[in-house]
Amino acid sequence: MKSAFRRLVAVSAVSGVGAVAYFVGSGRFDYAAHYLAGAGGTLALIAAVNVAWRLLESQWPSAFSDSAPGIMVATLASIGFGLVAEFTVFAAPVADIVDIVHQSLGAIVVGIACIAFQSSHRSWAAVLVTELVAAGVGAVMIAVGAVLVGVI
Repeated sequence: MKSAFRRLVAVSAVSGVGAVAYFVGSGRFDYAAHYLAGAGGTLALIAAVNVAWRLLESQWPSAFSDSAPGIMVATLASIGFGLVAEFTVFAAPVADIVDIVHQSLGAIVVGIACIAFQSSHRSWAAVLVTELVAAGVGAVMIAVGAVLVGVI
């Protein structure tokens, strides 16, 4: 449980510091918002992957003992989702490459933090609770980013 808490604190810290640095360095809320959206979306996706990874680990312990590959795939998938969203949903009139860079940086930083602070083996109940909390924190990051750019 301690490792899951450390991971959540680390992810929250790098996300918060990154968003503040974006705002202070640029004075623009949208840079911080895209960074937080990338970080939050990645954290939520990594939480889902960690639950699936735990399920696979219970079936094939030797093949799924290290969750780093799953976290890397989730991070890359999150970047891909950000690209698709930027080029389709938010392309008004065209996609902004700067927004994509900020989203991707948020995703990469969270992916690195989650690999550095991987959760240890624990019960199913602990996995579900910690990953639901992580997904909730990710949703809050996305909501804060949406508020910063006026979507919500």
